[in-house]
Amino acid sequence: MEGGPGRDKPVIRPVSVEVDETSNQVPDHLPWIQKIRAIVDPSEAPFLQGLGRWLSVTWSSSNSDLLGVTRFELDPNELMRRRRMKAPSGPVEIRLHPILVDDQALLEHTFVHELLHAAGLTTHNLRHSELTDTLAPAPSLSNSPVLQRLRSAVIDGQHVQQWKCNSCNYLWKRSTVSRPKRCPKCARAEVIPFNE
Repeated sequence: MEGGPGRDKPVIRPVSVEVDETSNQVPDHLPWIQKIRAIVDPSEAPFLQGLGRWLSVTWSSSNSDLLGVTRFELDPNELMRRRRMKAPSGPVEIRLHPILVDDQALLEHTFVHELLHAAGLTTHNLRHSELTDTLAPAPSLSNSPVLQRLRSAVIDGQHVQQWKCNSCNYLWKRSTVSRPKRCPKCARAEVIPFNE
């Protein structure tokens, strides 16, 4: 999205999905821990050693605006001290959004992302992204019903629902989150928001 005055801001509406909170639909972390252990250096993931013992995986509220979140019981300073000392992290919880039950590939991608945080890769950096994509690649938009649903919710919440080309007067309905750079008919860069 482009910045500046009048820019469109995404509005994400909670998507309600009923999930049995006591069900075993949450992913089993033990096989994933083994996969991480096989490709990650122990110095990168100092909490991996005791993770099988300390980790719990639950569903978040369907009103959450996060697909996944990792929460450590310890405060950040103590957590960093333990990371430096390569000591266990203590109790850690991963919460996954219930909407993910509709999309196995996105569920696994989100879970592995959070599991890497729980293992001690706490920052979002290139290494974290590479490991996540190696272990559980993100699905494409065309292969993910959840991403399609979320994109539709964002588009429906936008103030601008149509675009117009000032050059050829072509008018089209919004189908992307970002502002178009060119007209799809004449390819000129004279696109403006059109509100009736």
